[in-house]
Amino acid sequence: MAVRLLTAGRADEALEWVRKPGSRVKGQDDALSPSRVQIEASILEALDDKTAAQALRWQCFESRLSAEILRDYLKNLPDFDDIEAETRALQYGLSHSVPELALRFYLDWPRLDLAAQVILQHHAHWDGVLWHSLPKTAETLEHEHQAAATILYRALLDDILKAARSKAYGHGARYLEKLVLLAVAADPFLPEGVMEHEAYMAELRKSHGRKSGFWGRIG
Repeated sequence: MAVRLLTAGRADEALEWVRKPGSRVKGQDDALSPSRVQIEASILEALDDKTAAQALRWQCFESRLSAEILRDYLKNLPDFDDIEAETRALQYGLSHSVPELALRFYLDWPRLDLAAQVILQHHAHWDGVLWHSLPKTAETLEHEHQAAATILYRALLDDILKAARSKAYGHGARYLEKLVLLAVAADPFLPEGVMEHEAYMAELRKSHGRKSGFWGRIG
């Protein structure tokens, strides 16, 4: 509705509508959802309040680390100011309280070096239950950021074995194959407190050595 009102040149009414408590944008009613912020910022610009539009975009970025919102923010800055602002935004992501958001932001930007830094910085945080996203992320990073990829592959494998998810043993075997291939390059860059490959393998066999259904898949 807000978009329709804005298109019709009724920006004041559009702003009032989009700010109503509980008004929904694409199934969300969060005031800082990126989709909603994009609409409200466009309305503010139509009302010639670019300062408020930019402040809203930055607030949304700080909360959600949305790459799309940051691009809108930078695009609307004066010439040359965008470089400094981008540097500040990229640095801000490293201290964000939600590592998953920081990781997704750096993958989307893309800055794979900073994505890897987030993974290493929060190496104990990653959980293999995120099987829908971590394998793809690990694969994206494994060619240039082997230590970060190792952290994710281990998280995925550990989750499978700890839960004895026999139907996923095939995936686990592939993750272990990846770990073997990455070990030489990854070991020197693993964070303090993270086992090198040989120690990790020894611990894996000690804790899960009886899971023959898994080890039988290892060539």
